[in-house]
Amino acid sequence: MRRLILQTVLILWAASSAVVVGTARADVLLDQTNIVGLPTVAAPFQYSFTAATAQALTLTLKDFVIPAAFSSLQVAVTLNDTLVGSAVADSSGVATVAIPAAAGTYTVFVIGTPAQNFGSFGVCVALASAPSCNANTEIANYSSSGNIQSPSTESTTGTSILNTYFTSTNVAGTYTVTVTDDAFPVALSSLAGGIALGITNVGSLKEGTNSIPLAVPNTKYQLILTAVANAAVPAGLYGVRITDPDGTVVFDHTFPVGTMPTATILDNTSTQLGLTVTDYGYPAALSDVAVAVTEGSTVLGSVLVPAPAPGINFMAPAGSVFVWQYAVAGTQPGVYGVVLSPYPSSSSTVDLLNTTQVVNPTSSTSTSYAFVATLPSGGTYNLVVNDFGFPFSFQTLGPPTVAQNGLVLTQTSSGNFAAAAGPVVVLVNTTPSASGDGIFGVTVQTIGASPKILLDQTQVVGSVFSETTTNVGTSGTYNVTLNDLGFPSDFQYLAVVVSQASQVLGKIYTNGTFSFSGTPGQYVLTYITTPTTANAMANLNNYGLYSVRVASAVPTVTFTASSASVTKGQTVTLTWSSQNATACTASGNTGWTGPEALTGSTAVVINATVTLSLMCTGPGGSASQTVTVAATPAPSGGGGGGGGGLGPAMLAMLGALVLAVRGLGRGKSAIGMSLVPDLIMRI
Repeated sequence: MRRLILQTVLILWAASSAVVVGTARADVLLDQTNIVGLPTVAAPFQYSFTAATAQALTLTLKDFVIPAAFSSLQVAVTLNDTLVGSAVADSSGVATVAIPAAAGTYTVFVIGTPAQNFGSFGVCVALASAPSCNANTEIANYSSSGNIQSPSTESTTGTSILNTYFTSTNVAGTYTVTVTDDAFPVALSSLAGGIALGITNVGSLKEGTNSIPLAVPNTKYQLILTAVANAAVPAGLYGVRITDPDGTVVFDHTFPVGTMPTATILDNTSTQLGLTVTDYGYPAALSDVAVAVTEGSTVLGSVLVPAPAPGINFMAPAGSVFVWQYAVAGTQPGVYGVVLSPYPSSSSTVDLLNTTQVVNPTSSTSTSYAFVATLPSGGTYNLVVNDFGFPFSFQTLGPPTVAQNGLVLTQTSSGNFAAAAGPVVVLVNTTPSASGDGIFGVTVQTIGASPKILLDQTQVVGSVFSETTTNVGTSGTYNVTLNDLGFPSDFQYLAVVVSQASQVLGKIYTNGTFSFSGTPGQYVLTYITTPTTANAMANLNNYGLYSVRVASAVPTVTFTASSASVTKGQTVTLTWSSQNATACTASGNTGWTGPEALTGSTAVVINATVTLSLMCTGPGGSASQTVTVAATPAPSGGGGGGGGGLGPAMLAMLGALVLAVRGLGRGKSAIGMSLVPDLIMRI
């Protein structure tokens, strides 16, 4: 009998394996795709639509050949962070993509090289069962149209020449050509041109409404205009709109003149927009600041600073809108901000554009960056500017200055400064490493034991970059996954950094996952991107598509039994631990059921072969493991004289032994540890 009980004790202390039976999908904070292009190429076009139900779809991309066919035109479709299809337009200007059936948010990306300085296209989405796009089959909420515009070549002489094409409709007759000087930022000195067919001059054009006879339908005509900017302000804008005799629009666009920079194209879904332009007067007021928003050849709204009011609101159609910014510094740099957003706005309003720009004097060679923080009240605040050292450290960074109402504020050695309520401007001068790119962070926050962050922004110097933010609601471990989606080709360089309050929490190159410990608050993701520029196929150059996913880590569970089998009626010790979990639940036995601690150990009586389970849940989902413990029959008594059943004293000792082992298994009985050997010897 002593041998049997000794074997039972040893079995209770033996190890056994556990089995994983399943995990749940992580809680996702950010799951998106982004496309980037080099500054020298046309900005990509993108829009999103949400499919409430899973239906197989077909997307058709069509080159409108306005004003001319694209040299190359491509489309890609993603679902959350996955590329589900892509295609290149054929010689007829058409590309199709089969979209697999799935519910969720799809994003459509269009890239291309316009043969002229801009091109127009349409995207039609229909059911795969009726893929031919027409008025009856097109799903309007899933479809769109847009423009792609090449970066304009700024003319230092103030003279710009437009030489492009448009195609007449199938209606011959008198076409109306409206040429409008937008007087932005000031009126042009002159604006005139003509329309030609081959070597034949069809008609002359001047500012205003022109009636031009076009005798040949469905024919490409040449449009030529020469614009000369004002001598004092060598920049301007003008629009051209052409309609056929029936009023059908065949050409509608705005063009820059002189030193007017290329417009930013935005996809608008609101019926009314608000535009605010602010010259922050630091380090000095700018000589000129002007911002205009156009759609086609129409100016929707514009603001020139100084103005009676820094902001306006105006009606706007859904679709592509163009934002033109013109600013000139005097003898010192200047800083201005632009906000374009749906009107009226609320706390949940997402801005179409929110940017702060530094304008350096023409002769300046410095690299300066500006950031604006809005202080809720007067008091003392803290400024932090930190070199991330990724991928390379800066040669010089700062020291930064902070100003309010054009006046520089005094900072302590720790970055504290006193200011009134309202905006402050942070100006940072940099010299990047000779080795390449660098990133720095700028944070403005309250002071004290629990500072509130008012500004948390990053800046990449020397490369194309973008920035997104994500909010963490629950403390825990979060995984960041970055993937190069290979459209239209792999990136030459791709990286992401996660930071908060200008402190780096994690980073990764190209493809992979890293983790960071997050507490409730906002986090910044900064991407450094360099699309491939050297490729045998020209239409694969200069763009790249990547995905990023931020999700709370799925819990992990370790669950073991001290033995794979015990004698019926004896105990087994269960030991477990978990990570990224907030609660654990036991099941499978009367002694193993209900809530359990996240980590622990306990003894359970086994009366029959049983499978025991432990499931742990957390913000990232759930995970569970099982162990199976077999119950073997107790040996029969008898033989060798003195056999027979266990007496009361023996039963009492055995009960004491079980209680001692059980207390030891739960980690609560130091006395039990000393009693076990003594009890065995007594038996």
